[in-house]
Amino acid sequence: MISGFSSCVYKSYPGSTFELMEEAVSKALEMANLSYNDVDGLLATYLPGTFDEKVHLHFFTNQVRQYLGIKARFIDTIDFGGASALAMVYRAYKAVKAGEADTVLCIIGGKASGIRSKGLTVDSLDRYTNDVSLTPFDDFYRIYGDMNPVSDYALVAMRHAKLYGTSDESRAELAVKQRYNAKNNPYALYKNDLSVKDVLSSPLISEPLHLLEIVYPVDGFHCFVVSKRNSPLYKLDILGYGEAHWQAMPPELQDIVQTPAVESSREMAYDLSKVDAFELYDSFTITVMLQIEDIGLVEKGKVAKFVEDKDISYKGEVPINTGGGSLNCGQPAYMSGGIILHEALLQLNSMAQGHQVDGAKKIFLNGIGGWNRSHSVSLILGVRE
Repeated sequence: MISGFSSCVYKSYPGSTFELMEEAVSKALEMANLSYNDVDGLLATYLPGTFDEKVHLHFFTNQVRQYLGIKARFIDTIDFGGASALAMVYRAYKAVKAGEADTVLCIIGGKASGIRSKGLTVDSLDRYTNDVSLTPFDDFYRIYGDMNPVSDYALVAMRHAKLYGTSDESRAELAVKQRYNAKNNPYALYKNDLSVKDVLSSPLISEPLHLLEIVYPVDGFHCFVVSKRNSPLYKLDILGYGEAHWQAMPPELQDIVQTPAVESSREMAYDLSKVDAFELYDSFTITVMLQIEDIGLVEKGKVAKFVEDKDISYKGEVPINTGGGSLNCGQPAYMSGGIILHEALLQLNSMAQGHQVDGAKKIFLNGIGGWNRSHSVSLILGVRE
């Protein structure tokens, strides 16, 4: 299954995007005891502006293979943002099982610092260039200035508060508890003590979301090697998998406080009481809270009490985002899927230095991606009984 993995993340990387990508790939192959010549499959993700600040790369996967020197039998591109990393691993797993490739590289990341320095987000890139469209209906949707997805999730947080009374303090409590998990994680960028008061005192970015409950876009890559070759890592398997891709635009949804995770998680029909830890996409505090509800850890509308009452630390009864998540590790190229998958693999291989969940054998992951939360991938990795 996964025979090697790596994380190379910087607030701002001084070299080229291809150099940063090669750093991550080389580390993953070294862990797997494989060489570039062993690779015959490639899966990658690309969003305009997020790879190397260019709006378009002609024959993207060709450029990646040419730089790395990979001759492939199997290539594909997965382009639904934060959920892509989990989907890549599943598709690579199927390709290897089917004999379409022996060793597949799954690459997710890029340089976000360029977009960040312009005061933009990946979902407001059309404000910088006319060569990017975000929806088929931009003439109707892209009328007013916004900071999407920050504005979008701010609206969701307001709606959740209106329906269920979820307070700013509840969201801040989640940020504080994730920071605790990050304090001993060598991959975390932010490790200083954090209080609810600190979160609520940080600048209000888009009401009601404060700075310290919003992910920080960074430069970085994660690489995952899926191979039939023997591996020094524990033998893991995919115990459950589900995808959901919603086509409706936000005004057409039954309610914006639901995500496609309600469907992707349901596809697996897995007993969550058998899961040892949860790695949930955390672009914002409210994103995690929505998924806690949507995957079935708690009923819709009751997540605030859950966050306040439960110990979600890596030592706790329901460990969630055991390494601190993207809120503390940064979000490479505006996609957090690599962060949560990397952390799950650390946990399952007993490599989570300083923040190891005792006896972690099954981990539930959920990735959210796309414009306005239109994609969700649910994955359970672990040791098959």
